[in-house]
Amino acid sequence: MFYRLPTMSAIMLVMMAAATHTRAADAGRGQRLAESQCASCHSVAPPGRREVADTPPFAVIAGKYGYDADAIAQVIVGPHPKMNFSPQADEAADIAAYIATLGR
Repeated sequence: MFYRLPTMSAIMLVMMAAATHTRAADAGRGQRLAESQCASCHSVAPPGRREVADTPPFAVIAGKYGYDADAIAQVIVGPHPKMNFSPQADEAADIAAYIATLGR
């Protein structure tokens, strides 16, 4: 049993190190992702047009969620209607950071 202690300690150190190296969301990267992945359905920058009439512009989404990037990111990765791509968590955070900058 004592031989497992060093292994568990090493695992905990690796997990703690990984947690401290999380990156901050990048609104610039989010804008680029939105323009390349989301603009076919949403208006990603005011003023703009969108291809799908019933999708809200990003500025409206920003206001709906109180310009809270974390709340917006949860919607992007959570229960979202069909999208043309499946963003990873870091991509959703970047897109949400961009959306949160709109309409203020």
